Amino acid sequence: MNYKALIAAALAATVVVVQASTLDESVPKPWFKNGAPPAVNLCKAGIDTAIESAGTPNITLKCDTKEEGFVGVMQNFVATDYVGKRVRFSALVRAAGVEGWAGLWMRVDDKDKPNSAFDNMQNRAITGTSDWTPYSVVLDVSQKAQGIFLGTLMIGKGQVWISDLRFDVVGDDVPSTDQLNASSKSANKPGNLSLSR
Repeated sequence: MNYKALIAAALAATVVVVQASTLDESVPKPWFKNGAPPAVNLCKAGIDTAIESAGTPNITLKCDTKEEGFVGVMQNFVATDYVGKRVRFSALVRAAGVEGWAGLWMRVDDKDKPNSAFDNMQNRAITGTSDWTPYSVVLDVSQKAQGIFLGTLMIGKGQVWISDLRFDVVGDDVPSTDQLNASSKSANKPGNLSLSR
């Protein structure tokens, strides 16, 4: 009996089971599917029940074809408990064949200024295929903040999974990832005016 062939076949079957996903398109509350057409209508968002049954709660986004727009899941809540604080949304993310890009995202809306702080990881996007990897977005919640919005998104063909989601208050020693206000927060005076290299 060729034990090497049997072991190889068993491993191949295991790999196929791990790679195959069973997507249940019911998103757990208070999360909801969002995005921009046509991707939001043609791509899927939900729970990978194969991974869930192995003990890993998750949300997954999947697009079998390259589509314009994006697909995502999100939730929002009032900012009252976080006013004047720096907050971090983090998760473990796994990717398979992401041809566009994916990321976690978070936005803070002030009472008089929607989108006062924002990061969607576009400048450090998740692409290709990768195993579970920690990612986070960090924003400051102003004294005028009214709402906080957070989620995950994917543009293009591929699949991503998020798990081990966390939302916590962090200190000023954790750098903000705010894409809208990065330059104003990174320094308090001009730098390298001589353009030295």
